[in-house]
Amino acid sequence: MTDSSHHVLDVRLVHRIHAGLNLDVGLAIDREIGIVFGPSGAGKTTLLRLIAGLARPDSGHVRLDGEPLFDASNRIHRPLRRRRIGMIFQDDRLFPHLSVAANVRFGLKGWPREQADARLAEVVALCGVEHLMGRSTESLSGGERQRVGLARALAPRPRLLLCDEPVSALDSDSRQAMVRRLMDVQRTLAIPILYVTHSVAEAVALGSRLFLMERGRIIASGPPLDVLSSARRAGDGTIPIEGVLNVFPARVLDHPPGQPGSRIRLDNGPELIVGALDPPAGSRLLVQVRADDILLARHPVEGLSARNQLAGVVERVVPRGPEAEAVIRTGGLAWIVSLVEPAVAQLGLAPGAAVHLIIKARSCHVLPADGSRSPGTNPS
Repeated sequence: MTDSSHHVLDVRLVHRIHAGLNLDVGLAIDREIGIVFGPSGAGKTTLLRLIAGLARPDSGHVRLDGEPLFDASNRIHRPLRRRRIGMIFQDDRLFPHLSVAANVRFGLKGWPREQADARLAEVVALCGVEHLMGRSTESLSGGERQRVGLARALAPRPRLLLCDEPVSALDSDSRQAMVRRLMDVQRTLAIPILYVTHSVAEAVALGSRLFLMERGRIIASGPPLDVLSSARRAGDGTIPIEGVLNVFPARVLDHPPGQPGSRIRLDNGPELIVGALDPPAGSRLLVQVRADDILLARHPVEGLSARNQLAGVVERVVPRGPEAEAVIRTGGLAWIVSLVEPAVAQLGLAPGAAVHLIIKARSCHVLPADGSRSPGTNPS
């Protein structure tokens, strides 16, 4: 059981989901983003519903800021409307008969008009939807709808935000933009967020703590990279092997004449030189780069055979015994880089530090956009 006596959110729940699956979970988070990660059918959504008060657990407790929202032993079960919990889902669940402004203002019913107006202006700016306020919800894109749903959930100042795979139906650009928006929201409001996903990229980019869930139980918890790396090494099939690689969608730019390679551009990211490709310019593909195939330097390095040197910024460093992983952001992409622990100090790696990722063309493994067989690369 998790020692959660001083955490903002403290959950210990037991609940029968169906004849073949019982939920038995203990978790706790502070003012951070906690990731609930696992395969479909693990009980992730049920866990969020129980925390929110949309269903009543069989036993256990849910405490928020020390206040019991559910406590079976003391017969406490506060309804959702009294829990001050915001929720966003894969389905944005906006009210189609209301405008964007009315959707966001919905959670402010009962507020004095002046306070409601001030809060509305504050939350729409935070979520980047000021320019959408006069629009009909039916005219919005998927990413816009999710930002409006986020604004509506945050409007009444919730003490906790629950997110149930809110970006899984979005395209790549909208998905990454929403992930960055949630990170900004958490930093600005210092609100605890519990985020359900089965995406390794989202887990690493967003979370400070990850709870690996399988068949109703949390089987591991800790920093996302630690948990995912351990699951990979265990070889238990919980995490797909490609999930711990850097995997990015991209498109072919060209095949420079006289050059032993092709140029591609990562979606929301930089150009890369890879081995010579067969597909023509404009073709969609996936690029995989192992975390331990990337070198780091604080400045550009001359005289290297490596074809790619990408400027980036350190987002976080996760020590792991004699090794470490760093998360490096280049534009809209977050890269995982594995390195030995002494290199962290030697390079002065810390959040905000400017670095260069050094990647050989032969370290970039290219697949078709559907992830099937190789599209014909000749590593160089």
